[in-house]
Amino acid sequence: MEVQQLILEKAFDLFKRYGIRSVSMDDIASQCGMSKKTLYQHYADKDTLIHIILVHMVSKSESQCCTISQKSENAMHEIFLSIDMLQEMFGDINPIMLFDLHKYHQMAYKKLDDHKQQFIYSITKKNIERGIAEGVFRPDINVEIMTHLHLHTISMTFEQEMLPRQKFSLVDIQMEVMLHYAYGLATAKGVKLIEKYKQQRAAALQPA
Repeated sequence: MEVQQLILEKAFDLFKRYGIRSVSMDDIASQCGMSKKTLYQHYADKDTLIHIILVHMVSKSESQCCTISQKSENAMHEIFLSIDMLQEMFGDINPIMLFDLHKYHQMAYKKLDDHKQQFIYSITKKNIERGIAEGVFRPDINVEIMTHLHLHTISMTFEQEMLPRQKFSLVDIQMEVMLHYAYGLATAKGVKLIEKYKQQRAAALQPA
């Protein structure tokens, strides 16, 4: 693995566990097994590291979302594949990382927010329109309102004040929110698909 990639991965691991503010460049250098001088030869400061990590996260999210849309059987299946993607990407992230990002690194946070407001908005809207066309979602849905509402709700799942994290994990919260969203959109046909994909998901999670 090349040095720059190693630094990015180690830094991201630390940010996910402890948040951004509490992790210093000394901590990152130590985690990488190098001197701080060597670290600074590759990345000028923590802001630069955070920006590049966010660029990679956004690029990965967009690529995965496009793949999910293409390979999904229908709009409801797309939602369930998206649940898996969200849990893979954010399941091990301490919410304090996103809090720190928002409060102390606003330029980097804007990159994430722009991704949500533009790309995620577009792909969510297309999913709802697809579901209506397939008869999986109710035809009377106001697509614009539901798209905005869903994006806002997903954002809320990362807020520390929403639910006590000692009791509910981010993965559990996201799962409940996404299921509530799916049932709210679904026709009778859609509800049958929800039950089908829930059973498939439960079977896949069973230990071998």
